[in-house]
Amino acid sequence: MLVILFLMEFARGMYVLSYVNYLPTVTSIAVAVTSAALSIHFISDAATNFVIGFLLKKFGTKLVLTLGFLLAFISLFLVIWFPTNPIVIIFSAIMLGIAVSPIWVIMLSSVEEAQRGKQMGYVYFAWLLGLLVGWAFMNVLVKLHPTRFAFMMSLVVVIAWVLYYFVDIKLTNYNTKPVSEQLGQIVNVMKRHLVLFPGILLQGASISALLPILPTYATKVVGVSTIEYTIAIAIGGAGCAFSMLFLSKIIDKNSKGFMYAVIFTGFILFTAFIFGLSLVTNILIVWIVAIFIGLMYGILLPAWNTFMAGQIDPAEQEETWGVFNSVQGFGSMIGPLFGGLIAQFSNGLNNTFYFSAAIFLVLAIFYGVYFVKYRGKANRF
Repeated sequence: MLVILFLMEFARGMYVLSYVNYLPTVTSIAVAVTSAALSIHFISDAATNFVIGFLLKKFGTKLVLTLGFLLAFISLFLVIWFPTNPIVIIFSAIMLGIAVSPIWVIMLSSVEEAQRGKQMGYVYFAWLLGLLVGWAFMNVLVKLHPTRFAFMMSLVVVIAWVLYYFVDIKLTNYNTKPVSEQLGQIVNVMKRHLVLFPGILLQGASISALLPILPTYATKVVGVSTIEYTIAIAIGGAGCAFSMLFLSKIIDKNSKGFMYAVIFTGFILFTAFIFGLSLVTNILIVWIVAIFIGLMYGILLPAWNTFMAGQIDPAEQEETWGVFNSVQGFGSMIGPLFGGLIAQFSNGLNNTFYFSAAIFLVLAIFYGVYFVKYRGKANRF
């Protein structure tokens, strides 16, 4: 399933991160169309995550995943024949957001408790590597020709689809609850895990808030070329991938207190690193900061997900992870909106950095207090 996740994220990286973003520069399609496609893609992803756990249990993995692969294939196959049609571009973005959702929920709910940190690291490594390699690979192809190699995206989906039939997937249990009962279960899931929601929502919002201003920051403030900016992203991604593969294992070998310390320290360091970027104008220092951010995020993410997993009822893993992913997706949607508006109306890119750093500081304080109280209660009993 890790290979399948990698391939589907590879296809998503090709389409969402590269192809759609590149269209306005080489065709007559408007930036507004591609921006709408990107926003709607993440909206459809978040909305699907909200209910996909229930659909998996009601209809089974075979039907849901087969429909997901079919939607992904159709959406990207249409791009071959209508490469610059605005309706097709937006439709494909919606369908791809829906199609990838069930794979994520299955992966997160299938992780073994005893090796959760390590396996979470592998899951997020497959996700990150797929997105980055797909993005870079499609960047090369569109420079050779803007639309001629669009068929490669649907081909990747077909390969993932074929591999799926060699994988055995089991859910925690199957049920056919009525819709009203499922909606009530969603509400109960949200009530039971309210303490997690600030971290789930605000982490995504904080990081994604920087996306609209990073290219301008790189070229206007630091004064580097697009290639040097891409190198910075690649360095951060490499640091994150290394950390997810190798450092995330230590979470399983240590106590909950260690996991709490990793999360708290991660939030504090992110506050410092993001604030530090607002002061940096040297590309070498940016590269150094990028690798430290990547390394820290690569261990923070598995630690955070291990913490979340410890709060989940084992019988409701698919439903709960679906709700969590939906909330996280909503955070990723609102982040760029706030980041762009802050930069525009304050006439300063630094204010977006301050906003992002402040969010991580709030998270550090909130969960630092929570962890201390939780440890205190545990010691009393």
